[in-house]
Amino acid sequence: TTTSGNWLYTGSYTEEGNMMARRGTDDPSEMGFHHDWAFSWPANRRVLYNRASADGEGRPWDVSRSGIRWTGEKWIGDVPDYGPTTPPDQAGAFIMTEEGVARLFTTYLVDGPFSEHYEPVESPTPNILHEDVPINPLIRWYDGVQETLANGSDDFPYACTVYRVVEREHFVTSHVPYLVELMPDFFVEVPYGLAEEKGIENGERVRVWSKRGEVEGVAVVTKRIKPLTVNGQTCWTVGIPVHWGFKGITTGAMANNLTPFVGDANTSCPEFKAFLVNMEKA
Repeated sequence: TTTSGNWLYTGSYTEEGNMMARRGTDDPSEMGFHHDWAFSWPANRRVLYNRASADGEGRPWDVSRSGIRWTGEKWIGDVPDYGPTTPPDQAGAFIMTEEGVARLFTTYLVDGPFSEHYEPVESPTPNILHEDVPINPLIRWYDGVQETLANGSDDFPYACTVYRVVEREHFVTSHVPYLVELMPDFFVEVPYGLAEEKGIENGERVRVWSKRGEVEGVAVVTKRIKPLTVNGQTCWTVGIPVHWGFKGITTGAMANNLTPFVGDANTSCPEFKAFLVNMEKA
């Protein structure tokens, strides 16, 4: 129950023992549910929002891949999104909306109701949908940020994105020895073609800088990040992980030395996924 102190653990340890330690391999559904293998929060459901896989009468939209199905008395297949005997006409398929149905638009977003394409505040290209309003007019501008922004030019020709690696969790794992051992060093992911252009070899150190700051790290040359053709021009993207800084078992460059501090219009989450940089061998 929620008396566990953390609702994300609810249901994972019951009177029957540790549900997460189960290793049953039976799968009568032949859908890969494996309900007796470990535990899937919150109710051992293996596909979230599975009610949407069946029509208004509880019949699967795709009979060859039946997620759940109403027998007339109960739901069978995966664990349903609500009570197993709740008739299909008493609960909508979209359980996270007040209406129980899907929405084409919403009144809850300050920059809604419909989706719109805006460029990041730093972009290598104009917004061809509406050049006069290229960025979201409702973003949150933190103090002094607008003076630190760059335009797409020879000074900052590349897009950069910040991400996480599977071995780390933000900055916390900088203090966990075995995770630091798995991923010890800050790096810069460089697309193969861009590395060729710049004469950068895998394992060499590179310097990346924006209008706000710079970082230095080992070049990891990959074919994972593909170049984009944007408005007829090739756009290269480099990637940097977020997990390092001046504290921890190992330290390294701080990704946020490069990022622009502007907030999403709805959540104020910083726009760290796209900005402009330059790069060279260190």
